[in-house]
Formats: sequence, structure tokens, C-alpha cells
Amino acid sequence: MTGCEITDIQRVDFAEGVDDSIDEHVMNCDECQAFLAELWDGQLQTDLSEPVMRVVGLEEFVIAVIKEGGGILARIGEALRVYGLGEERK
Repeated sequence: MTGCEITDIQRVDFAEGVDDSIDEHVMNCDECQAFLAELWDGQLQTDLSEPVMRVVGLEEFVIAVIKEGGGILARIGEALRVYGLGEERK
């Protein structure tokens, strides 16, 4: 039995980014930090490469969508100023 009440499943969910409810606990718990160090170092059986790459790919996609969306909104705003309000193009 361990002194920490966090389960290994919760720790793996934390490591995979599924559960962030134990963030503060992990920062102060040596046992959780040791478990995660082993997990991230490849000592445990769980392979996180696929979930991590999936999250990284999703993040890159979201950033690209936000950038493109911002460009589109800027062009719409300029069109409204020029054609809707009659301002001159800059």
C-alpha cells in the first residue's frame, strides 16, 4: 500500500492529458512524480507515443485553423469597411 491516494490509472490519464484534476497534487507528490518519471522514461508498459503525437497534431491543426480564421475575419472586416461604410482601401 502506498501513502498516495492517486491510482495508477489516474496518473496515466494525467500523463496522457485526459485528466488534469490532479495537477496540483502531482506538483507536490514525490510518489506521483516518480511514477510519471518512470512512465515518461519508458520504464513502464504504457506507450504514450501515439496519444502524445495525436495531441501535438491536433494542436498544430487548431493553430492553423485559428490563423486562417483570423485572416478571413480581417478580410471580411476590411470588406465591410470599404463596401459597407464607403471607406477608402488602405
